Amino acid sequence: MTVKLYHCISPDPPWSETGGGKIKRGADRHYAVMRTPEIARTILESPSWRPAADCHLWLWVTNNFLLDGLAVMERLGFRYVTNMVWVKDRIGLGQYLRGQHELCLFGVRGKQPSQSRSVPSAIVAPRGRHSEKPQAAYDAMAKVSPGPYLEMFARTARPGWDAWGNEAPEPEGDG
Repeated sequence: MTVKLYHCISPDPPWSETGGGKIKRGADRHYAVMRTPEIARTILESPSWRPAADCHLWLWVTNNFLLDGLAVMERLGFRYVTNMVWVKDRIGLGQYLRGQHELCLFGVRGKQPSQSRSVPSAIVAPRGRHSEKPQAAYDAMAKVSPGPYLEMFARTARPGWDAWGNEAPEPEGDG
């Protein structure tokens, strides 16, 4: 039996964004969050974690956890190269600045070449439900990175992408 290896993996971890006070606006209001060491361990121990020797990693990270995201990327065996920014249609929360963007760190392992050099580093797309990422970001990833594709900590089904996570849709049966 051949084991499916992924050439492009995009985790969207549940970073430990906790909101205080009466309003409680952190991610922990919507789903269980994880501390950084637990995120790396969960990814590495996942039955879906099967990166090819030559692989691209697109790791979603919140501004508060940028350094943690870089550490997770290194722990997973990837070298940070650049990032993509999702510019949202409206502002969100923030203590010093009201957030209107989200970062997706791009890393490589091996010698996986880019399929396209004409993909912009910024995606402008509307916000959906909490933590839902825009399809436009995954379209951009697919222009740069060859498949097969895996989304980790997935919340929706995406055409052409395998999904893994607590909220991942069930795989379609063979009939």
